[in-house]
Amino acid sequence: MSGAAKPSGVTAAAVELAVWWAVLAALWLVLVSSLDLLECLVGAAAALLGACAARAARRAAVSGAATEGSAHTGPAEDRPR
Repeated sequence: MSGAAKPSGVTAAAVELAVWWAVLAALWLVLVSSLDLLECLVGAAAALLGACAARAARRAAVSGAATEGSAHTGPAEDRPR
């Protein structure tokens, strides 16, 4: 055993959001043409929205993969019409 404790759910969520935010904010700064305060604030807000969306999408993909065999989302082939 490595002895490292697994982070709690809240801590893991905060770290994941912070990493997504940092990556998206850096991408915004690379792509923006002028660096003034308003651009930085808009970029930070857009990066936060993107980080929340990325986390939600990852959680949906993980939970969808976990229930792959139990969920039936296609047409009911065995159901009488």
